[in-house]
Amino acid sequence: MSNKMFYPALLAVLVVSPYLCGAKHVVMMPAPTKSYLIYHAKVGHALTELGHTVSICVPDYLANKGLVPNKAIGIIKYGKQLGDIEAYIFNKTNIIAGFWAGEVPGIGNLGILINTFKELVNQILSEEAFITSIRDLKPDFLILESFVFTRNLIVLPYKLDIPFGLIGPSQDSLLNRVPFNSASETFFFENGSDRKTFLERVKAVVASAILMAYDPFTDADIVTRYAPDKPYTTIREIALKAEISIAETDHILDYPQSTLPNTRRVGGFSVSDAKPLPQDIKSFVERSSRGVAVVSFGGGDIKVPDHIKSKMATAFQKLDLNIVWKTNGGNEKEDNILALNWIPQNDLLGHPKTKVFISHCGTNGQYEALYHGVPILCLPIFGDQFYNANRIYVKGFGLYADIRDITAKKLTQLIQQVADDSKYRTNIQKASQIFKELHKIPSKEAAYWFDHVMKYGGDYMRSSGQQIPLYQFLLIDVIAFLLAVVIVFTLVVCLILRMCCRRFKKSKLKTA
Repeated sequence: MSNKMFYPALLAVLVVSPYLCGAKHVVMMPAPTKSYLIYHAKVGHALTELGHTVSICVPDYLANKGLVPNKAIGIIKYGKQLGDIEAYIFNKTNIIAGFWAGEVPGIGNLGILINTFKELVNQILSEEAFITSIRDLKPDFLILESFVFTRNLIVLPYKLDIPFGLIGPSQDSLLNRVPFNSASETFFFENGSDRKTFLERVKAVVASAILMAYDPFTDADIVTRYAPDKPYTTIREIALKAEISIAETDHILDYPQSTLPNTRRVGGFSVSDAKPLPQDIKSFVERSSRGVAVVSFGGGDIKVPDHIKSKMATAFQKLDLNIVWKTNGGNEKEDNILALNWIPQNDLLGHPKTKVFISHCGTNGQYEALYHGVPILCLPIFGDQFYNANRIYVKGFGLYADIRDITAKKLTQLIQQVADDSKYRTNIQKASQIFKELHKIPSKEAAYWFDHVMKYGGDYMRSSGQQIPLYQFLLIDVIAFLLAVVIVFTLVVCLILRMCCRRFKKSKLKTA
C-alpha cells in the first residue's frame, strides 16, 4: 500500500476507533401497538446515530407497515399467532364500541383491560423462538416499555441477565420509588388538573396507598413461570434495577413532578420540524384565505360511527377554514373539506396556515401540536385521553368536548373559538418556545441518556430509597416503633395514674 493510501486510512481508523469501541448492541421492546413502536423507532434511530447497533422487537402484524424507517435497525419479529393485536384488544375490551354506546368506564372495564394485556404478554413470553432470537443476539443492553399494562415484560432482562433501561409515556413514581405528594402530583386515573379538591385529595391518597401495597398490573408468579432458575423476586423489584427510566412527558405539557437523578422526563418523541407537504395537500392548504383545521384521531384503527362523521362534516362545512381530515371513509374532496385515509399530521401542524388541531388527544398528536404551537380542540375517546384533554384546558392550550353529545352547531362554535381566540395560540406558542429551548429533540435526549448509562452504568444515580426494602422506604418499621413507644408510654402513664389514684384513696380512708 502506498503512503498516499496508508496515512488517510490510518487517520480514519484513529478517528473512528474510539467511536466504535463504545458501540453496544441494543434491543428495544416496545408495547405491541403502533404508537409505541413509532416512538421506539425514533429513539432507536437516535441511538444508531451514536454508533450503536439497534434491534427492535416488532409484532408480526406491524412488521411490514414501514413503522421502522431506518433500515440500519434490525427487526425481531414475534407473535404471528396473535394476529392484529390492537384490533384484538379493542374487540376483547369493547373499549371503543362501549364509548360510542355511551358506557361509563369503571373498575370492571379496567379489570378486563388488565387481564387482556396479561394474556397477550404471557403469550409473548411463552414464545421460545422469540426469546431465543433475543438471546442469540447477545445484546449488551435492553430498553423496555414501562407502559403500565405490559409491565410483566420487565421480567425479560432478569431472565436473560442483561442490563436494561425503561422508557414509557409517563413517569411512574410508584414503580420508580420517587417520593411524591398525592395532594399536588397527578395520576393517570385523575381528571387532569393539579388543583385538587378535598375529596380528590382523599381519593388520591387512598388510591396511591392501595397501588403502593398491591400492583394489579403484574403477576406475583411471573418470575417463577418465566425465570424459574432465578431467585424469586417481583416485577417492581426488578424495575428498581433499571439503569435509567425515561418518560415521554415533561412539565410543559404536563405538570411538574418530583424526580430522581435516574428518572428523566424528556418530552414527546414524535416531534420534529415540518417537511414540505405533498403537492395535492399543499395546494389545498395554501388556497385557504382564513387558514386550516387539521382533524385526526391518531394512527390507530378507531372506527367512528357514521352519525358522528355526519355531524362532524356538517360542523366543518360551516367553518370559514379549510379542513384536512384523516378518516377511514376514503379519500374525498368537497368544498372546504379534504378527507384522506392518511395525512402527514406533523407536517400539516407545522404549516403556518394551520390554525387549530381537532384531535382525540393522544400523546403523539398533543406533542406535535405543542411543538408547532397549534391550539387544540380535544375530543377524547378512551384511556388517558380524558386526562390529556382536561390538562389542555387547564393549561390554556385549547378546549375539550364530548363528541357524542355535542351538536354540530356547538362543535362549529368551539372550533372557531379555539382558532380565533388569541389566548390559546399565545399560550401554546409560548409553551412551544420553552419546549424547544429546553428539550431540543427529545428522541436524541433519550438516546443520550441510554448511551450515558451504557458507558458508566446508573448506580451513581440510584437513590438509597430504590435499594432498601419497601417497608423501610415507607417507614413502616419506624412508624410501628413510634406507635409502640406511644402505646407503651400511654400504658405506663395509665398505670402510674391508677396507682396514684389507689394511694390517694387509701390515704383518704385513713384520714377519715
